[in-house]
Amino acid sequence: MPTAYERALERAVPAVIEETVRICEIPAPTFRERTRANYVRDRFESIGGWDHLAIDSVSNVIAIRRGVPGAARILLCAHLDTVFPDATTPVVRSRGKLTGRGVGDNSLGVAGMLGVAEAIQAHRPSGVGDIIFAANVGEEGRGDLRGARRLVKDYARDFDAMIAIEGHALNRIQTHAVASLRYEVSVETDGGHSWGAYGRPNAIALLARAIVALEPLMPDPKGTPKTTMNVGVIRGGRSVNTIAPDAVFELDMRSVEPAYVDRLLANVRAAMRVAVGSEADVKMKRIGARPGGTVSLDAPLIKTVLAARKGLGLPEPEFYAGSTDANAALGAGFPTTCIGVTTGAEAHTPREWINTAPIKQGVPYLGRAIVAAARMPRTDLRRGRRRA
Repeated sequence: MPTAYERALERAVPAVIEETVRICEIPAPTFRERTRANYVRDRFESIGGWDHLAIDSVSNVIAIRRGVPGAARILLCAHLDTVFPDATTPVVRSRGKLTGRGVGDNSLGVAGMLGVAEAIQAHRPSGVGDIIFAANVGEEGRGDLRGARRLVKDYARDFDAMIAIEGHALNRIQTHAVASLRYEVSVETDGGHSWGAYGRPNAIALLARAIVALEPLMPDPKGTPKTTMNVGVIRGGRSVNTIAPDAVFELDMRSVEPAYVDRLLANVRAAMRVAVGSEADVKMKRIGARPGGTVSLDAPLIKTVLAARKGLGLPEPEFYAGSTDANAALGAGFPTTCIGVTTGAEAHTPREWINTAPIKQGVPYLGRAIVAAARMPRTDLRRGRRRA
């Protein structure tokens, strides 16, 4: 027999879908999330009943509900930001589908968290510890998890485990945090006129050599542990008739095993020095470093999340390695995972879409998982926790 809280989760589904559209249509590029943050803060205020509600100095929105002593204290994170700089982010509705920039990553995650928050505040499920609801900034791109890192730092003494929420991850449960390093690699030369100064070193040409030198170092896509490297952005030069005085590319390196990233970085530095030689200095500026970490399949948090799926008609989930807000807490030693609300595809493209039908299962799953986690004894989570 469903409880009043569980029935409220089921009734919340249409509102969560509408909320997803509203949130998605408020632009929130990384570092410019404040307008969306203000909207979410107002939504938390309209729900009411919070022991603390605020927007912090980096624009994280935090709503805290105090619970019973001895029960687990849970930090929830759903990131506000998107990879898109667009001034507008319209959502297109079609049968059983929503299409829009960031609709699943992570407008639905934020909307799902708000739906669960409203159900919890209205029906006050018993035996629940403190829950920190956080709509955070800086998960994407150069954000480098700045919002989640700030939450982990500021509330380290106030939570025992963290659940990150990503819209697309209904049938995936994160158990590994992929470690990553990101660098801006640059070359500078004197430059000059393409005719009058012809023969001087060209920064673009030198940078191209550096990029080509990375090809032999590219990890095997089928290798284990999975390790990747990508040149994602390149820019430079002044004009078609100017010998380029500067050029830059952005490099991303990831692995399930952090030591592999460090080893790859050393090889990258050496290969680029050889490729460019004495014609210029290759400068590397770190622009991101996400910690790695692992939570066991036998961990109480993972078992609790799995139990929340029962009876909802959901398939067996995939346990995966990912790079999400969960990295910040896993890297600090907290039991952490990332779960979701529906299925979809084409994240980080203008074609991004989500299925609306599975949200009927996703919202109840999310709400059950959060409350069940917050009912665990704190001692269960402290056992086996890694020292930060």
